[in-house]
Amino acid sequence: MTTYVVGHQNPDTDSICAAIAYANLKQQLGAKAEAIRAGKINAETEFILDKFEVQAPKLVTELAKGDEVILVDHNEKSQAIAGIKEAEVKEIIDHHRIGDIETGNPIYFRNEPVGSTATVVTKLYQENGVEINEQMAGLLLSAILSDTVIFRSPTCTKADKEIANRLAKQLGVDIQKYGKNMFKAGSVVNQLEPKELITNDYKEYELAGETIGVGQIEIMDVNEVNDIKEDLLVGIEELVAERGYKFLVLIVTDILAEGSLLLFPADAKEIIADAFDVDTKGTEVYLDGVLSRKKQVIPVLSDYLTT
Repeated sequence: MTTYVVGHQNPDTDSICAAIAYANLKQQLGAKAEAIRAGKINAETEFILDKFEVQAPKLVTELAKGDEVILVDHNEKSQAIAGIKEAEVKEIIDHHRIGDIETGNPIYFRNEPVGSTATVVTKLYQENGVEINEQMAGLLLSAILSDTVIFRSPTCTKADKEIANRLAKQLGVDIQKYGKNMFKAGSVVNQLEPKELITNDYKEYELAGETIGVGQIEIMDVNEVNDIKEDLLVGIEELVAERGYKFLVLIVTDILAEGSLLLFPADAKEIIADAFDVDTKGTEVYLDGVLSRKKQVIPVLSDYLTT
């Protein structure tokens, strides 16, 4: 039986590249494994796959009963591919908080506090003595640079930097130049409709018995969204109503300025103000030094909503 390797819904670069690279590693070790994806590939990931001439994983929207699956870059049911409860989870490779995935049997669970799942996958290649070819090196490097925002994110660790530099040396790539080109290629501000933009890099979280949505856009200049800010806020309100969320936050991250603009519905103003201890301006607030959804936004909201 083929074991599927899949990232979270609304996959980002780390989710797609880690799935492909880990499936490749499993194949090299003699297992029948295939990378799949649970959602649409974003512009940044498409640029990377084209650059390194790697085919995108096939789209599978729902698993069937008895399917074997390895989860990468997530371990929460709300983020997992449909049908996860009917499938058999064989492994989890991740770098996020421990979520609520349950298994019927003991499994291999590798979770490290690093900036990217691709960092963990690269370690697994090394530990198993498997050579990383140029295609896989390109995907792994790209995923690390994407998830660590070219080493600017507070989630970035010494291991991320060391592994990324080693992969870059293998490829003959200038990290800063390539990273900026990658982010420019991935800019979707003028390519997607507001609601698509909000959910392009998106996760749901169950906190205190209620669901919130948190999207993130990473751009070179936060002013890029000035002309569509009102449309984004309308889209946020519509998604909250449609999906029954407590609220939704869109993080617009300015990579070069190293800060983020948070956009949120009006009735979440008090929550954001109190949670982050800031004065909010209407339905937005700029947080200097905030780059990471995982480390700087979700823990703050979780602490506030669960205490």
